Amino acid sequence: MRVTVKVINEELAKRASGTRLEKGDGYFYFSGGEATEWLDRTVNAHSLSSLSLDQWMAEFDRLRKLNRDILRAPARKESIAPGRSAALRPRGKR
Repeated sequence: MRVTVKVINEELAKRASGTRLEKGDGYFYFSGGEATEWLDRTVNAHSLSSLSLDQWMAEFDRLRKLNRDILRAPARKESIAPGRSAALRPRGKR
């Protein structure tokens, strides 16, 4: 089977509603659906035939996992003494 944007997007429709593969200048990227909130959504491939359909789906799964991990990372909080804002702390302790 020849790999086309249509074929890839049909497979994506089975896996993730609304997410589509789009072509950029020398790369491809996922857009729409869950990919809308992703920080990293690009695939460095010069042509669709650079990857098989299974490899395109593996790239989608890799980016999906990567972005879930990035977005789930707990924010680091410093403990600040009650009543003291971060701006009032001594310079070396920010």
